[in-house]
Amino acid sequence: MGKGVLPDSHPLNTASARSTALKEADVVLLLGARLNWILHFGDPPKWSPTAKFIHVDISAEELGKNNLQNGVFIQVDIATIIPQLLSHLQSWRYDPSTSPYTTHLSAAKEKNLLTAQKKAEETSVPMTHSSALAAIERTLSSLSPPSDGAIVYVSEGANTMDISRSIFPLSYPRLRLDAGTHATMGVGMGYAIAAHIAYNGIAGAGGEALVGDSDGVPGGRKKVVCLEGDSAFGFSGMEVETMSRLGMDVLIFVINNGGVYFGDADEEGEWSRLRDKTVGAQTEPDRGVSENKGLRSTSLGFKTRYQDMATMVGGLGLEARTVEEVEEVTRKGWRSGK
Repeated sequence: MGKGVLPDSHPLNTASARSTALKEADVVLLLGARLNWILHFGDPPKWSPTAKFIHVDISAEELGKNNLQNGVFIQVDIATIIPQLLSHLQSWRYDPSTSPYTTHLSAAKEKNLLTAQKKAEETSVPMTHSSALAAIERTLSSLSPPSDGAIVYVSEGANTMDISRSIFPLSYPRLRLDAGTHATMGVGMGYAIAAHIAYNGIAGAGGEALVGDSDGVPGGRKKVVCLEGDSAFGFSGMEVETMSRLGMDVLIFVINNGGVYFGDADEEGEWSRLRDKTVGAQTEPDRGVSENKGLRSTSLGFKTRYQDMATMVGGLGLEARTVEEVEEVTRKGWRSGK
C-alpha cells in the first residue's frame, strides 16, 4: 500500500531501476518495510555485501530479522522519527550530478523503460502479459489519469501481479493491494470488496466511505480495478456474486493463459490430447519422452470463459483476444456501472 508515497512520475522514483538501486546502495533506510523475500532478505548478490541497513519499525520482532550483522535497529513509530530526520537534515543538500550511483540509476531507468515499451508494443496473438496489461493501463489512464487518484488497483497472480506492478503508475499511496508479504493467492476478490467499502461504502445500505483526504488520498468515489491471473482468480472467483449482490461495480480483468505462469498448449487439439492422457492415466514419469506427458498439475482449462461468471450474477462479461479488443472492453466495462 506504500506504492505511490513517492509518485511513479517523480524524477527520484527509481522503481524501474530496482535491481541497480538495490545492488549499488551503500546505506538503506527501511521505514516499516520487512526485510523479507520481497527485498531478497538484504543478501548478496541482489544487495551489495557492504550495504548498511537502518531498520525502523514499531514492531520489535521485525527488527534485525534476516540481517543482523549489517544494521542499526530502531523501534519507534515512523510518524515520530520522520519529523526528527527532516529537522536534522534540513540544511543538508545532495548534489546528484556528482554521484556515480544516480548516473547508473538514470541509465538503468532509461534502458528498462525502453525494454518495457518494446514488450508493451508486441502485437502477437495470443497476447503477452505485457501487451495486454499495457493496453488496459493506456485505456484506464485515458478515462481517469493517475494524478486524479480515482482508481484502486488490486492484483494477484504470478506473472500478472509482478508485471502489473511496474505498468500501472500511482500518484498516491493506499491505491494498490496485492498478495503481499506472504504471496497468498486468492485474496484479490476479498481485497476488492474491502477496498470498495473503504472508499465508497455499500450502495443502498447507508454506509459511508472510511477513507478520505485526511489519509493522503484524494477524496471522492474510487473505481476498484482487479488484475487477476487465471489461477489466482480461481481461488475466490465466486466473490463476484457478493459484489453483484451489494451493488459493487468492480472491474475485473482475468489474464487467462491456461495455467500457473503458463499453459500447456496454444492449440485446443494439443491441449485435449494432453488432457486425455491425464484423465486416462496414460502418463508416465518424465524420462525424456515428451509424448508420454499429460497436463502439468499447474495447468488449467483451455480458454475457460471466466467472463460468464459475471454474466450469471447480472454483471457484464466480455472477452478480448487482441490489443484492440482489450481497449474496447476496458472502456465498456468502465462505463457499464455493473
